[in-house]
Amino acid sequence: MTRQKGTGGDRTHRRGQANLAALVAALIVLTATIGVTLGLAEGALAGADRQPGERRAAVAVAERLTAADSPATRRENVLNASALDSLAPEELAALAPPLTDAAFVVRVDGRAVVRRGDPTDGVSFRRIVLVSATEERAREVDAAGAVTLPRRTDRVRLAFDEADVETVRANGRIVLHRPGGLRGTETVPVSRAETLTLSFDANATGTVGVISTPERTRKATLEVTVDA
Repeated sequence: MTRQKGTGGDRTHRRGQANLAALVAALIVLTATIGVTLGLAEGALAGADRQPGERRAAVAVAERLTAADSPATRRENVLNASALDSLAPEELAALAPPLTDAAFVVRVDGRAVVRRGDPTDGVSFRRIVLVSATEERAREVDAAGAVTLPRRTDRVRLAFDEADVETVRANGRIVLHRPGGLRGTETVPVSRAETLTLSFDANATGTVGVISTPERTRKATLEVTVDA
């Protein structure tokens, strides 16, 4: 009976030691984790304190670049691919005064589209945007019939050199009319949000040239880096 009690006590003692060792190990891991976390937070705060002006500049540039009245957009937050590719550093600096004396680079999905200097030590700001591109499509349409165009077209050019047409309708609404016949080339603004059907007057003859510019958009990441 005495040996059994002794054995139970030993087991209890060993379990206590194991639990104590596990507790010590857990405390060591917790202390190390807290130290690393605090170190990272301190580094991030120090970086923010060192470069607040550059971050504000990067944010301001991204906002101005994607504004509705920006020379690089079709509308708010929709970048015009061709306009963006031709944007000069001086134009961007004039658009966003924080860039006046700074080195900077603007990237779209990692590709640099505008750069001045070498902003390797700068601060970056990212936002999701749409990038828009248009592709011109031309066709000849029998004036005695009708033609349906895809959505995302905001204007249509019509050429009447080979046609005798007095009236043009878009989805049943008259958009062009001239007694005696339309001549030359006319541009008609239309809605991008709906499918467009063009039709002509009942007595129309010949062929009408129809040129549309449907828009294609894709999601992208805009990144602005500023090193003042």
